[in-house]
Amino acid sequence: MKFLLIFISVFLFAFPMKKGDFATIRVNDKNWASKFRIIDVGDNILDVNSVKLYYDWLVGFYYYKDENNNDFVKEFYGHRKTWTLNPEGPFIHCPANGYDWCDDYYYNFGNKQVINKKIDFLLNILKTKHYDGIFFDWANDAMLYEKEYKVIAQNFKKLNPHKTYADTIEEFYKKLKEKNVFFVTNQAFRTEKLLKYTPYDMTESYGTTVSYIKTRVMIENKGWVNKIPITNYYPIDNHSLKGTLFYLNKLTKYKEKYKKFGFKNFIYMNYLAPKYKRVYQMQPIYKEVMPKNGIFFSYALAKLTDNMVYAEVTNKPELEKSEIYFYDLGKVLGKNYIKLKNLNIYIRYYENGFVLVSDKYPKDKQIKLNLSKKYYDVYNKKWIYDNIINLHYEKDNILGKKLPLGRVFMYKGVEK
Repeated sequence: MKFLLIFISVFLFAFPMKKGDFATIRVNDKNWASKFRIIDVGDNILDVNSVKLYYDWLVGFYYYKDENNNDFVKEFYGHRKTWTLNPEGPFIHCPANGYDWCDDYYYNFGNKQVINKKIDFLLNILKTKHYDGIFFDWANDAMLYEKEYKVIAQNFKKLNPHKTYADTIEEFYKKLKEKNVFFVTNQAFRTEKLLKYTPYDMTESYGTTVSYIKTRVMIENKGWVNKIPITNYYPIDNHSLKGTLFYLNKLTKYKEKYKKFGFKNFIYMNYLAPKYKRVYQMQPIYKEVMPKNGIFFSYALAKLTDNMVYAEVTNKPELEKSEIYFYDLGKVLGKNYIKLKNLNIYIRYYENGFVLVSDKYPKDKQIKLNLSKKYYDVYNKKWIYDNIINLHYEKDNILGKKLPLGRVFMYKGVEK
């Protein structure tokens, strides 16, 4: 009877829904891809009514050792002494990832020919393969400041004594923007001035990331394993939401600063491990299921500062397909999120609902809001009529630790 009442309650009211903002499509899944407005499809070609982005590694290219290379790579290889920053090595990325089939070369963007050749190559891909834009990975100069790239940084300075690498990338982006090419960048740790040229920039792992632990457990359909991925909810400081919110606030200031140049929003990309659900009470056998808690935490955290968001489940794309991306919260209200008194719990209100993010607590919490509207708890699929919200903190079944949480609430919809 209770289930019937819940079903009738949800059925009678239609929540505002929309296409999801952004998703990475790592398998050829036309149905899932069609549900999003902008999709990074890598080098797949999907016939869907979405903005399809071609994946490009901004700073470098792979040279196949078997010499099965396209004309673009062959030309750059032939001019590698002036067009690349490591004509004779060092090769860093391929060996680090166990790719024994390639050498990785890095573009000398200080050479105008390099910029023009790469732009012509990308424009041809957009035209012939019917992509709508480009997703640039490694989208700034950050790699030059890593220890492994010291020689490459020195080579750039030798070839371009009066330029910085960031300056040359800026010139590349500027030319693309002048040609009305739509592109999204993934800067990770951003070079701020490059935000002038892209409408969207991706952050990675600000909310969650994946770590690996050594533990011997039995996973359904896999058998005994000695190492498994787990979700780290505090990747910035490994402690609490405080460090995470510091960076969210910083990015909000960037968003306001660069919107006059056409910058629209950040895309928060988070990474999750599956949830490990115990199959039998008496035996330590687990199956991998959707990490619902992680998906909602990732989503609600991003919405505290009104950002776009998507969460990938490592090596298990089928477990990341949550309906949460399609609820339309509407326009954000107020200048910032609100912190509840004496609690590390944060709320941000929207036209059609609100989100809540809570730090982890050892015991469940009960909070009361002062709202005149009735609202629906999307996570627990139930209506709240008395303004009392019960927060249950899930426990990681492998580590035995309580987890933080995120919740989404929608106001009463329109009667059908």
